[in-house]
Amino acid sequence: MKFVKLFEPLKIKDVEIRNRIVMPAMALNYSRDRTVNDTTLDFYEERAKGGVGLIILGGCAVEARGGGPTMLSIDDDKHIPNYTRFAERMHKHGAKTIVQLYHAGAYSGMPGMVSSSAVMSNLTRAVPKELTIDEIKEVQESHALAAERVREAGFDGVELLGSAGYLINQFLSPMTNKRTDEYGGSLENRLRYPLELINLVQERVGKDILVGIRVAGDDFVPGSNTYKETAVFTKHYDKAGIDFINVTGGWHETRIPQLPMMVPPGAYVYLAENVKRNVNAPVFSANRINDPVLAERILRNEWADAICMGRGLIADPYLPNKAKENKVWDIRKCVGCNQGCFDHIFTGRSVECMRNYMASREGKIDLDQKTKTPMKVVIIGSGPAGLEAARVATILGHDVTIFEKRDEIGGQANVAWVPPGRRDISEVIDYYKSQIKHHKIDLQLGTEATLEKINEYNPDAVIIATGIKFDIPDIPGIDGSLGSNIYSAIDVLTGDYPVGKNVVVVGGGSVGMETAIWAAELGALDSEIARFISFYDLIPQEEVLAKWLRGNRDVTIIDKLPKLGTNLGRTTRGFMIGHTMKLGIKRILGANITRFEGKTMDYELESEKKSLENIDTFILATGAKPNTNLYDAIETTNPSFKMYKIGDCKEPRMMMEAIHEGFETAYNLDK
Repeated sequence: MKFVKLFEPLKIKDVEIRNRIVMPAMALNYSRDRTVNDTTLDFYEERAKGGVGLIILGGCAVEARGGGPTMLSIDDDKHIPNYTRFAERMHKHGAKTIVQLYHAGAYSGMPGMVSSSAVMSNLTRAVPKELTIDEIKEVQESHALAAERVREAGFDGVELLGSAGYLINQFLSPMTNKRTDEYGGSLENRLRYPLELINLVQERVGKDILVGIRVAGDDFVPGSNTYKETAVFTKHYDKAGIDFINVTGGWHETRIPQLPMMVPPGAYVYLAENVKRNVNAPVFSANRINDPVLAERILRNEWADAICMGRGLIADPYLPNKAKENKVWDIRKCVGCNQGCFDHIFTGRSVECMRNYMASREGKIDLDQKTKTPMKVVIIGSGPAGLEAARVATILGHDVTIFEKRDEIGGQANVAWVPPGRRDISEVIDYYKSQIKHHKIDLQLGTEATLEKINEYNPDAVIIATGIKFDIPDIPGIDGSLGSNIYSAIDVLTGDYPVGKNVVVVGGGSVGMETAIWAAELGALDSEIARFISFYDLIPQEEVLAKWLRGNRDVTIIDKLPKLGTNLGRTTRGFMIGHTMKLGIKRILGANITRFEGKTMDYELESEKKSLENIDTFILATGAKPNTNLYDAIETTNPSFKMYKIGDCKEPRMMMEAIHEGFETAYNLDK
C-alpha cells in the first residue's frame, strides 16, 4: 500500500507538521523529581529521529496538587531551561512538539487535591475539596502561566487535558459536578469552566502558538457523558476557536476496556469521526492504532485528520520512517499486551516495552556498533526468547544458527494468540519470520538439537531456549499421564482434540482464563455468517446477536487459589474477569481437587466434599516447569561451551521477560 495521506503534511495555523503521525502525551515515570531529564529527552529524541510528525509531551502538571509524584511539572519558571532543551532537540530532527497542560483534579491523589465538587473519586477513593469561584480562577490562571512558559521554551503549542476523567471532565460530568452556581447544573454551566480556560489560554499565547484540547470521546462511565454530549462539547470548543481536537477513549475508571489487546485495533475511531463531522478544527484519532496501513485507511475515509500512535511508537520509534520507506516488514508493532507500559505505570515503575528492550534505555545501547569478536552461535528453540537473541546477535555481526525441532517457529506464542482477544500475539511471530528472512539467519526447522549435532557445529556459544515442560498435577485419576478426556491447554488450543459441551478448566491463571474464554466462544456464529443472516433477516436480530456473542459450551473454571488471574497485570485482569462473567463462565475458587474418574471430578471446598459430573472435557492449565534437559546434558558432557539459558527454559514467566532476556544475552555475548 502507498501511504499517501499518512505522509501528507498537516498545517494548523502557521505550524506545518511533516506528516499525520502524532505521539500523544503519556505517563512514563522516568522522572522522580518532576523535571525533563536526560532519560525523557533521549526517549523522545529517538522518536523524533524515527520520523514522527508531532510529539505531545506530558502530562505536565500546572500545579502540584493537580499532578503526581512522577509527573512532569511546568508550574515554575525554573523548569523552562529543560523544556527549552527538549523543544530544541525535537526540532533538530524535524518534529513539532507541544506540551499537554495537566491537572488531574480528584484523580491526582495528591495532598490538597481539588475538583468541581466534593464527590469521592472512584479512582483514588478520596474526597477532593470543592473549588470556590476564586479558586477556579486561580487554577485557570495556573494553566495560562504554564502556557506562557511553554511559549518561552520554544514549543509549537499546548494541549489542554479534557479526557480520561481529569479536572475538565469533572466539571463537565453530572456525576462529579454537583455545583449549584454558574459552574454547575445545566450543560451550558458545566461547559463554562473549559470554555473560560480555552479563552484565557488563547488570549495569553494563542497568537503565538497552537492551543488544542484532548477530549474523552465517550466517558464510558454510567451516569456520565456519552459520545452524544462529546459532540456538543466539541462544537463549543470549535466555536471558541480551538486549534485542534485530540479524541481518545473513556475515563480511567471505566469498566469498558480501552487499551488491552482485547480491544480490536481502531475500535474507537468512531469517536473521532463523531467529532470530526461536527467541527472545522483538525481532529486526531487515538487508541489501539499501531499499524500504518490502518492509519492510512482512517485518513482516507476522512474519519480523522491525524493519527495518535503512543504505544506503537514505544514499540518501534522508527515506525514512521519504516512505513515511508516501504519497510513495513521491519515494523515492530505494539500488540497491546500492556506488560511494560501501563502495568508498570500503575505499579509506579518506569515504562518499558515487551517488544522493545531499548525503550527507556535510549542512548545507553547501540546496535549499530558491530562486534569486534564475531562468534559462532547456536540457539536451541525458536520461541520469543530464542528469536530475539537470534535477531540481535545477527545484527551485531555474529554467525547464528537456530535449531527448532518443530516445523514452525514461535514456541508457545503459536497458541498464545488463539484465544479471543489475543490475536495480536501472532504479530510477534510474523515479525520474527521477516527478520529471519531479511537478515538471512540460518533457521533449521524440524531439527532436533542433539549433543552430537551441537558438537559437530563446534559453536563458540550455545543459547538454550527450549521453553517449558507441562506440569501434570499429581491427582488420583491422572497419575502422571493425561486421560481420554483430560487434555492440557496447549493440546486443545492447537486444535488437536475436540472439546465437548460441558467443559472444566483446571487453573485460573492467565492461561486458564484465556482457555476458558476460548472454550466458551466455541460454537458462536462467525462474524461474516452473522452479518449475512442479519442482512437478509433470516432470523430475528436478537437471536443473531445472542448466537454471535456466545458459543454453545458450558464452561467452569476451578482453582485452588481464592482469586482469578493473579499473574495478570492490573490493566488486563479486571477486564478478563469481566469477560468471563459476560460469557457466563462459572468459577469455583479456593477448591482442592481430590480425584478424576471418567466424567466426574471430586473436590473439597471449605471442608465440604463436592463433585462436578457429566463433564465431557477437562482442560488442565495448571502450570509449567523449565525444560532444561538439553542444557543439563551439555553442561555434564561438554562444560567448555559458553552456555546460556533464556526465557521459560530459565524460569516460566511473561513474554516480556523472555524477549528482554534474549536481547540482553545476545547483546552481551562478547562482553
